[in-house]
Amino acid sequence: MIPAVRGPDSALRAALAGAHAAVFVLGGDIFQVLERVRAAGRRPPVCINLDLVGGVSADASGLRFLSRRIEGVISTHRHVIELAKEADLLTVHRLFAIDSGAVERGVKLIRRAQPHCVEILPALAYLEVAADYPEVLERPVLAGGLLKSPEDVSSILAAGAAGVSTSHQGLWRAPRES
Repeated sequence: MIPAVRGPDSALRAALAGAHAAVFVLGGDIFQVLERVRAAGRRPPVCINLDLVGGVSADASGLRFLSRRIEGVISTHRHVIELAKEADLLTVHRLFAIDSGAVERGVKLIRRAQPHCVEILPALAYLEVAADYPEVLERPVLAGGLLKSPEDVSSILAAGAAGVSTSHQGLWRAPRES
């Protein structure tokens, strides 16, 4: 379970205090976010979505700056993933499965960029994308977005996803083993 937060507020504090595999930051001002991350002390690895967080450029210099402060980045852009890998950051390529054309374009970008991890959105599209594009599964695949219940989370994990990301704080606790 990976908490996804939209900025440097109480949700980020709560996520950083938890025992999560990672925390995804999906918005806000980079300096406020980094201040919260620094103040947290011991914390899960932090991945910042460079497509959504303001105040840092997604170029080689910006990624070097981040590499001294966080563990990873999230992006839909191949060049950002490639630069982040060069800066020794964990990379998460987001794939928006809005239709078959978007999935095919995303899979091509993933093949070229070779990210460490893929995140498929919305989460409920994970089943179809995983079945139709098995090469995506050559790396860990997360599913995120539109998760509303522990049953949603359990079904995605049972289908083979490495994990899920969600901004729904009620789901941040790991699902119970059945």
